Amino acid sequence: MRASSTTGSTLVPVTNVLATVIIVVALLAAGYALVAALRNRAMDPAQLISLAVLEILLVAQAVVGFVKLSGDEGPADSATFVGYLLGVLLIPLAGAGWGLLERTRWGSAVIVVAGAGVAVMIVRMNQLWSGTGV
Repeated sequence: MRASSTTGSTLVPVTNVLATVIIVVALLAAGYALVAALRNRAMDPAQLISLAVLEILLVAQAVVGFVKLSGDEGPADSATFVGYLLGVLLIPLAGAGWGLLERTRWGSAVIVVAGAGVAVMIVRMNQLWSGTGV
């Protein structure tokens, strides 16, 4: 049976350190892209690299999340959590694809939205995990 909270768990809820790193990288990528969009610049290789780093971190988060879920830890509503865990993996990929296709400043604006979206989804996943935002 899955517990509704992580009380008594020896593991940090969905690794707060990894979640924090993901949020910081997502917001840095969004900030850099915002500056580029405001300067009327299209997406550049640095933005693409930042999205790749973000995707690698999100894959690591997904692996950790699934390992913890298989270890009978996690939120009471694991289906919603898994939806967020898989859905957040698509955002940097979609942002990179759209940014590459849109060769105006709006390509950079898409990266701003993608970075902010990832940060919000990670915060929401932590809320689901801890049971505070259900």
